[in-house]
Amino acid sequence: MRPIPKKLLIHSAELKAVEKDEWQEETLTTVADLKHIRVEPASKLVTDKQNRQITITAVMFYDCRNSRPKAVEFAHGQKICWNGKTYSVEVIEPLYAGNRLHHYELGLV
Repeated sequence: MRPIPKKLLIHSAELKAVEKDEWQEETLTTVADLKHIRVEPASKLVTDKQNRQITITAVMFYDCRNSRPKAVEFAHGQKICWNGKTYSVEVIEPLYAGNRLHHYELGLV
């Protein structure tokens, strides 16, 4: 399967990690500046591994060949800052082409 074309990966965003102090105050630190990604507004209800129902408000596509930086590791609870809004990563779907990782689809809230 071919990679997602760069002409479709028109967005950039910041990936941030959440750290909490002893008073449960959140501090965001930048993990990576994501380039050549795509964020699509969405509105769908999904069920996570803990059987919770979550309403996804956006889906982010990260292509393993064309998106930068390469080899970014996504984790639940990280934040994506895009278009003046901050989203939380709730669903991480790695999608494969054969036995190779092709792209990630991240469900954002």
